[in-house]
Amino acid sequence: MNTLSVSRLALALAFGLTLTACKSVPPQDRPSEQVAPGSQSRPVLSADEAQNFVPSRYFSSMTPSAQPWKPTGITLPAQADFVVGPAGTPGVTQNTIQSAVDAAMARHASHRLYIAIMPGDYQEAVYIPAAPGSLTLYGTGAKPADVKIGLALDARMDKATWRKTLNPAGQFMPGKSAWYMYQNCLNRRGAEMGIMCSAAVWSQNSGLQLQNLTIQNTLGDSVDAGNHEAVALRSDGDQVQINNVNILGRQNTFFVTNSDVNNRMMTTGQPRTLVTNSYIEGDVDLVSGRGAVVFENTRFNVVNSRTQKEGYVFAPATLPDIYYGFLALNSEFNAAGDGVAQLGRAWDLGAENGYVPGQSANGQVVIRDSVINAGFNTAHPWGTAKDSQRPFAGNTGSEQDKKWVRNLNDVNFNRMWEFNNRGLGSKVVLNTKK
Repeated sequence: MNTLSVSRLALALAFGLTLTACKSVPPQDRPSEQVAPGSQSRPVLSADEAQNFVPSRYFSSMTPSAQPWKPTGITLPAQADFVVGPAGTPGVTQNTIQSAVDAAMARHASHRLYIAIMPGDYQEAVYIPAAPGSLTLYGTGAKPADVKIGLALDARMDKATWRKTLNPAGQFMPGKSAWYMYQNCLNRRGAEMGIMCSAAVWSQNSGLQLQNLTIQNTLGDSVDAGNHEAVALRSDGDQVQINNVNILGRQNTFFVTNSDVNNRMMTTGQPRTLVTNSYIEGDVDLVSGRGAVVFENTRFNVVNSRTQKEGYVFAPATLPDIYYGFLALNSEFNAAGDGVAQLGRAWDLGAENGYVPGQSANGQVVIRDSVINAGFNTAHPWGTAKDSQRPFAGNTGSEQDKKWVRNLNDVNFNRMWEFNNRGLGSKVVLNTKK
C-alpha cells in the first residue's frame, strides 16, 4: 500500500520534489479532455457554465446587498500576543495551545490576537470558542510538520473514555472560554459521542486563521473498517482562512458546519472558508458538512489501508436553497490503488427515510482546473449518497443552438460537477451502468 506518511510529506515540503524530464508529456500535464455535458455519472460544465463557479460566488453574503467576503493573505506580526512552547524557553507565555486560547479569550478583545506555536508535538484537543475578536494560530517551524496538534478521538467513544482522553488535566473547566463547548458534548444524549464531538481541533471562531501547522486525529488504522468518524479539524465560523496546513485523519478529516453555540447544525447560515496551499488526507469523506469552502492549490490524498475499499474526498450536506458548497481549483487529487476511490458523495443529512427534493440537503461541489490521478473510478467518480442511499444522478440537460441547457441547481439531480480537469482519473466514460 503506497500511502504518504507525515514524515514523507515533511521531507517533500522541506526539500521539494526532483522532476525528471520525459520525452512524452505526462498525462497530468496534457490539456483537459473533459467536454460538456459529460455523462450522467460524470457531468461536465461548459465554459459558460463554469463562470458561475468562482471564489467570489462562494464567498457572497446571504445578507441582501452585502458585499462578498474578499480574503487577503494572512499577515503575521513581528511579535505574537502569546507564544506556546516548552516551559523555561525565552519568550514562551503558555505551555499548551488551549491555555493560550483561554488567555486570549480572557482579554475580551474585539480585534485580532495572534498565537505563535513553537515546534513540537502537542498531544491535546484544542477548542476555540465564538468571540467578538478573531484568532490567528501559526507555527513558527520551517514547515507545517514541525508543529503537530491532535489526539486519537472516535465518534464511537463512550463519555467516560472521551472525557478521560480529552480532558485529562482538567484544562476544560467552569470559567474557561471553551467550557460551553465541552459541556455541550458531555451533556449530549446517547451512549456514543458522535461526529459532532469527535474533533481534535474544534473552532467556532469567525475570522479564525491557521497557518503552517499539522492538525491530526491520530485514531488512524487502530480501528476497524466500520463507521468511525474521527475529525481532525472542525470549523463552524465564518470567514475562516487556512494556509499551508496539513489536516490528517481517516474518516471525516475536515468537518465544516454551520452549527450554533448549542452544537446544533442549522438550516440557516452559510459560513465561508478559504483553504490554500494545504494537504488533506483520509479514507472516507475527507471534507464533509455544510458551508461554502474554496480550496486552492490543495492536495487531497485518499488512503484505503483501513477500509480496503473505495474512499470519498467530498461529502457536502449543502442546503437545497443554497447554490454554493465546496469548490476545488488548481488542486491535486491522489488515491492509492487503481480506479478505486471516488471524488465524493452527497451527504443527504436527515434523509434516512428517503431523499425529498427541495427539502433534503443536496450537496454541491465543483472540481475544476485540477489534476486527478489514476486511483479514481472514472466510470463512477461520484458515489451513492450518505444517509438516504440515493443513487448518483447527474444532469446532462439538452442541447439547443449548440449550447447545453440545464438547471445547475435542479433538486432532482446531484449537484456535483467538473470542469477542465486532467490526469488519468479525469476521463469521462460514456453510457456506463452500475
